[in-house]
Amino acid sequence: MLKKHYKLLVKCALVIPFIILVDLLGLLTHLCELDFDRHYYYPLHNESAPIEYEYLQLPSFTDNRNIAEPPRLTILVKSAVGNLQRRHAIRKTWGYESRFSDVHIKRVFLLGVTDESDAAHDAAEAEAKHYGDILRANFRDAYFNNTIKTMMGLRWASEHFNNSDFYLFVDDDYYVSIKNVLRFLGKGRQSHHNKELFAGFVFESTPLRHKFSKWYVSLEEYPFDRWPPYVTAGAFILSRDALLKMYEVGRTIPLFRFDDIYLGIVAYTAHIPVHHCERFLFHKMPYDGPESFSNVIASHGFGDPVEMERVWNELRSANYA
Repeated sequence: MLKKHYKLLVKCALVIPFIILVDLLGLLTHLCELDFDRHYYYPLHNESAPIEYEYLQLPSFTDNRNIAEPPRLTILVKSAVGNLQRRHAIRKTWGYESRFSDVHIKRVFLLGVTDESDAAHDAAEAEAKHYGDILRANFRDAYFNNTIKTMMGLRWASEHFNNSDFYLFVDDDYYVSIKNVLRFLGKGRQSHHNKELFAGFVFESTPLRHKFSKWYVSLEEYPFDRWPPYVTAGAFILSRDALLKMYEVGRTIPLFRFDDIYLGIVAYTAHIPVHHCERFLFHKMPYDGPESFSNVIASHGFGDPVEMERVWNELRSANYA
């Protein structure tokens, strides 16, 4: 009898960890997912529309819509209060507004509020007054609030600066070749792209159900077996028509904590197709001299402003930046 109980205990000791592992890996959860093509809808519940946070600082050229030449490109850089050196490097390199004498470019940095010291916040206010390129709102600047930051940029551009042909949203840890951006968009004020352009590195993926993952998503939060196609939020381009429509639709859709997924949901709802371009690099490609980056539009992985500035200067000298 004792031997039977012992065998049962051994089996339980083996089965229980297996069940726990299967649960942690999300294998059972995947079996309960709904088919996207047949069942997708969003929002899932009766959540409220996104909150529009109070602006703390606006760029000095806000509402200056009567300028003689509307911008070809407006760059909106998602940054944070403490990333002052990154912003300085960007202003001197790919964010330099007078990079091309025949192309009108504007630059804005998007910031929230953090737990930085009062001195850091005072420095950010002084920076805003000096450069006139800071857009800041009263929301906590955290990883899962990037959706709020992106919507802040869409809101400002839609309501206060909607005369630019295109809008480049990019994180402050990116290298960007504005020359390749402009080549991608086309010469003059025309473009070979659709009027509603939403372009970047496109993913078609499934929700992560691993419970130990930073990107874990429960069935309650999102029950479907795949996401709408989405552009990684680190660097993407919107045409004016796409931006206005994305903001208008986004105002009615509850926020999702992943900004790229949220924008994919908004684009899907707005019937705006996503345009994949391999030259937007999601992962950092090894830099092996200017030729290796000759066709790159944007590359993640340049959080070190010294490295980014060095690489950009080398590429500018080779006429690739």
